[in-house]
Amino acid sequence: MPTLKLSFNQKVALGFAVILLLLTISGAMSLWTLSDISSSNERVHETAVPVVSEVNKVQIRLLKLANLSALGFNALSEDDIRPYRDDFEKGAAEFAEGFKTLEALAQADPQRAALVADIKSNYDTYTIAVRKMFDAKLAVLIAKQQVEDEVGVVMERSDDVGFAFLEIVNFRAPSKALEKDLTLAQGFANQADALMAGVAKAAQEIQNGEDLERLDSAQDDFEFIINGAMFWFDKAIPLFQPMDDADIIGTAQTSVEALRARLKTQPNLVDYKREQLTQAQTAREQLSASKTAVAKSVAGLDEVLVSADAQFNRLQTELGDSVSFGFKSTIVILIILLGLATQNFNSMRLAIRKKMIDLAKLNGIGGTLAAARDQDTALELVLHAMYEKIGIERGSVYLFNKDNELEAKAFLPPKQMDGAPSAITFTMGEGVIGRAAASKQALFVPDTSRDQSYVGGEGEKAKALLCVPLVDKDILIGVMNFSGEVNKVAFADSDYEFVASVARSLVTTIKNIRMVEVIEEHNRTLERKVEERTAALKQKNEDIANMFSNMHQGLFTIVDGGLIHPEYAAYLETIFETKEIANRNVVDFMFKRSTLSSDVIDAASTAVASIVGEDAMMYEFNSHLLVTELTLEFPDKPNKLIELDWDPIIDDQDVITKLMVTVRDVTALKALQAEAEGQKQELMIIGEILSVDADKFSDFIEGSASFVDKCRTIIEQTEQKDLGKLAELFRNIHTVKGNARTYGLKHITDTVHRIENTYDQLRKNEDMQWQPQELLGELAFAEQAIKVYSSIFKDKLGRDGKQGIAGAQVDREQINRLMDSIAALSDTELPASVINIVRDTYHSLATIDAEPLETVIADVLKSVQSLAEELGKPAPVVVIEDHDIYTRKAAHAMLNNIFMHVLRNAVDHGIEAPAERREKGKAEQGSIRIDAVEDDGAVSFVVRDDGRGIALGKIFAKAVDMGLYPAGAARPAASEIANLIFTSGFSTADEVTEVSGRGVGMDAVREFLESEGGSIEIKLDTGDESADFRGFSTLIHLPASLCVIPPEFARAS
Repeated sequence: MPTLKLSFNQKVALGFAVILLLLTISGAMSLWTLSDISSSNERVHETAVPVVSEVNKVQIRLLKLANLSALGFNALSEDDIRPYRDDFEKGAAEFAEGFKTLEALAQADPQRAALVADIKSNYDTYTIAVRKMFDAKLAVLIAKQQVEDEVGVVMERSDDVGFAFLEIVNFRAPSKALEKDLTLAQGFANQADALMAGVAKAAQEIQNGEDLERLDSAQDDFEFIINGAMFWFDKAIPLFQPMDDADIIGTAQTSVEALRARLKTQPNLVDYKREQLTQAQTAREQLSASKTAVAKSVAGLDEVLVSADAQFNRLQTELGDSVSFGFKSTIVILIILLGLATQNFNSMRLAIRKKMIDLAKLNGIGGTLAAARDQDTALELVLHAMYEKIGIERGSVYLFNKDNELEAKAFLPPKQMDGAPSAITFTMGEGVIGRAAASKQALFVPDTSRDQSYVGGEGEKAKALLCVPLVDKDILIGVMNFSGEVNKVAFADSDYEFVASVARSLVTTIKNIRMVEVIEEHNRTLERKVEERTAALKQKNEDIANMFSNMHQGLFTIVDGGLIHPEYAAYLETIFETKEIANRNVVDFMFKRSTLSSDVIDAASTAVASIVGEDAMMYEFNSHLLVTELTLEFPDKPNKLIELDWDPIIDDQDVITKLMVTVRDVTALKALQAEAEGQKQELMIIGEILSVDADKFSDFIEGSASFVDKCRTIIEQTEQKDLGKLAELFRNIHTVKGNARTYGLKHITDTVHRIENTYDQLRKNEDMQWQPQELLGELAFAEQAIKVYSSIFKDKLGRDGKQGIAGAQVDREQINRLMDSIAALSDTELPASVINIVRDTYHSLATIDAEPLETVIADVLKSVQSLAEELGKPAPVVVIEDHDIYTRKAAHAMLNNIFMHVLRNAVDHGIEAPAERREKGKAEQGSIRIDAVEDDGAVSFVVRDDGRGIALGKIFAKAVDMGLYPAGAARPAASEIANLIFTSGFSTADEVTEVSGRGVGMDAVREFLESEGGSIEIKLDTGDESADFRGFSTLIHLPASLCVIPPEFARAS
């Protein structure tokens, strides 16, 4: 099938091609002059130039790949990482293809080929590392999500356990008889709940942590927390069981087992976190390896480039010599060819003139089409224009209908379209018109009778046919069809271009007309849409107004100038008890009745002014100055506690247009929270009191109150700082803390520890002033804490001091005389039966006012076990040999104070940690031994542990630091150094804790004993005087008045 001939542009190009061809032919005549040029040029373009070009391409591709891999490593989500990885793989494939060309070019030079091979090796190392890095990055995201999911499940399981425990805490006793057991059970359950919360905290620490080694002990930590919580919960079970009709205990135990199972399942939270951290490390290592490989490849490419540049410069010099000779020869030949070119340019001039005429006609047609207001008019204008330009007899325009068929829309000469029995249509590919539509190319048929694809009517004459598709950006709109007699109609080259230009103008006109029709239709429906939107907006405004009127919290916005917008929630008037809100200054409105200081109000006012109307980042800079809680004062009414939330309203330009404030009255809520906290603390205190013997607790309260009174007297009577008075303050308050800690009374322990901190600062800081009023105020906290425990002991638990034998009145002097009479029988021969009676009588009389040491210090021995656990040591074995020697009740409080310090020192300073004891071949569990020894009518208690001994070297160094010995002085006797521990303020602890470090313990022990006529000393074992550690015993001497020593025949042993 014939097709369109050359266009005007193609024709011009052909003219130039002819000239070039003539130049080539004539140049062949002087080819022998250019042989050197050709040879040199081939060497340049076949060797150096391709290598330089390919090296540059390869280097650019490699750097792009390196940039992609770096971006991929820094990406934070899978959606970001995968595109980078896909782009990398695509780039790697392109690089491989380009690199093959470089390898082929380098084969001619062995040295260059070796460089290229080394570059390829480094590149392969790089791609392997990058792929591993991408895999590791994706694995990190998967593991991180698994960690987040697993933490959520663990926290849910932990919450289930907490809810079960809290059901017991919030349970009400079904009868008054069960209230005491319920109170105890609730205290234990509350303690279990507090400990169980550590599971969620530990899970969050694992989620946020970055330490792989920390994960090794994570499972043990979970098990330790759960076991600790269940220790307290198990204590609550027998107390709560009788009233557990709803099986709350079973639910709690099931929840705990579910939590345990989840933590131990494989894989678990720890496994997921370990995978996350391992893959993150792998990604970093592979990125580093890839960077190293890329750097080596780039360096190799630079070496290849230097080699190619040198070769290029040498060959270019040879080419220049050849060109110089060839240029002179060519000048002569060009003069001959100018004459031939003149004739060709004349033909081109005539073609350009015809082109200008066609352009003028196209401008006219374009203007006419632009004025058309409907599609039919536009189509008719085009057909008339073609008739005048080309002289066609008939024409038609086919456009797509709704069935996607080409349907006739206009004819030349015009035909009646309306009322036609059926429209003329073509499908894609049908006839010449369908073929032109399918190919989107113009088709010219010189004679339709010779074209088998032409579809015509019966008896129709042959004709010449031109079909031009109407295409808009590769989208087919329709086809123009022109015809005439075979011998009369012909199309010149420029006519094809003219028709194509008219077709483009018609397409643009049709698009514009259709767009106008769409706009007119849109305008017709716009009013209805505006009415619908107006109604919807009105409903929305009503909904917002209803919400503002009925919500039980204040809500308003602050506009420029710090003013309150007129639209605000109605409940704001209830909170602030005023209706004068709209357009008020926000600082005057919110803070006028508040208890805030002027500095806080000024800072908040400045923050508001700095935020509204400014960039969004100003909120981040100033939000910490915005008040979140304040108290409002009202005349003759209770104060209100208000909470505030501040949120910026930001427009499209990232500017804060308003500041929204949410106001909540939390007065009642805070009161409930305070009440609940008070009840919780009271339950804790009840649990602590119940775990202590009533008589001992009563003694503790009396003794502690006495120590506090002594401290108050010292402070009131001391006008200036006195180190001696400070030492006495230390001893008193330290003893209260030690006893409170022994009995597990945490609130008193914490309160007194803070007071002890103040005394410690006064002692160590010479510049710190003595301020009696502040010290008395701080001491009042300790007094109040003791009173709280005392009140609960008496009022809540119904206990009242000593639990003695009702109505029993004992004459102690008479008892002592009877015991002395029995002792005098030691020189009398008595029958065995009488001796047994006398022995029993003696012990019965002795225990009225005295007890064995083990009974006296039982609570201290318990506290030693808990102290060992705090220090990570096994509880030591304590052996007491009292040899039937008793201590009188008058000395019991003092003995508790003394042994509390002595035994805790043995555990803290003397007995080594398990690892150190294993290295020394000792059992991990240490031991302490106490022997009661009669000493000339008095008693000495010998205390000894199997630890490392007393640290003489450390004690002496500390004494020098304290100024007890001058620097460089000779070391005194070991016994003198050892007894320095009784000096006020002396301690070898490296840091201050609740256990040790104040330097008041042993000083207090000596003061207690000396005040009762006793004494204490350190007795060293035989050893090297210069040794840093020596074994020792602590000798505690009590006067005879505080002891009961049975005669030999009355002793059980």
